[in-house]
Amino acid sequence: MHLDFKDIALKDVNAFMAHWELTEQRSSDYCFPILWGWALDYGYQAATDPSTGLFWIRQTKPNIYNIAPIGSWQRDNWEELIRENYGDSPEFWLVPEKLLDIWKKQFGGKISAEEDRGNWEYIYNIKDLAELAGGKYVKKRNRVNQFRRRYDYVYEPITPDLVPAVIEFQQQWVEENAGSYLPGIEQESNCIMRILNSWGDVPHLRGGVIKVADRIVAYTIGELAVDDILVHFEKACLEYNAGFQVINKEFLTHMLEDHPELRIVNREEDLNDLGLRESKMSYLPIGFIKKYHVRINFQQ
Repeated sequence: MHLDFKDIALKDVNAFMAHWELTEQRSSDYCFPILWGWALDYGYQAATDPSTGLFWIRQTKPNIYNIAPIGSWQRDNWEELIRENYGDSPEFWLVPEKLLDIWKKQFGGKISAEEDRGNWEYIYNIKDLAELAGGKYVKKRNRVNQFRRRYDYVYEPITPDLVPAVIEFQQQWVEENAGSYLPGIEQESNCIMRILNSWGDVPHLRGGVIKVADRIVAYTIGELAVDDILVHFEKACLEYNAGFQVINKEFLTHMLEDHPELRIVNREEDLNDLGLRESKMSYLPIGFIKKYHVRINFQQ
């Protein structure tokens, strides 16, 4: 079957989500808000394969990069499917570890994989980050407590009525950080704006803000993923000390109150930024969603 790739559209969200929820390892790279939100800058496309129930995905900007399909990976004819659609020597990027393990068992020496460490996603116990209990989190807990003593703040969930204020904050944040070391700041903001402007149309989105004197000083945008929560974006005014720690803790605390079944929080990758890596490691991850750059040679 020839794959007919098309731009990922908002109208596809329900069918897309149904396949993504069947995927054995739900990486943030493959969730709808990320692929659809970044599509204008990276040209993400998907092709439906009714015969297998898979959604095949690729990036088209600045070049074509094939990434893994979503849907059930438990099948024994991967070689047939991949050769039919990608030829005898395909490459795939951002391949999650569990899919790589399946491919290795079926392809043997025909496959090689290179660790993509900057795109490994950080996995945490949600209760640990919501409570910050014990000696291992004493520094972060102290920063949150200092913020509480210094500011009379409130936490509010993001609702459609609050979206315009979050958009205004995001615009100001970009202006204040323009010209900084942060890579891709404008592209990221395009994605955030697209998600915020369609807040009621993308399922499972959750978010929250911290307000001081009725002014937003930090916000986060996340997504419910079956029994996990993914944190896609997190912004805070640097002038408000510990804003990042506070919004992280408050958001997860309120998510647990509303969804006590949650066990895991995915705080995504560090993109090989050493400062970001140090910050993510300081929260003591319990694991990673590891991803790989994969080359296959079926003619070996």
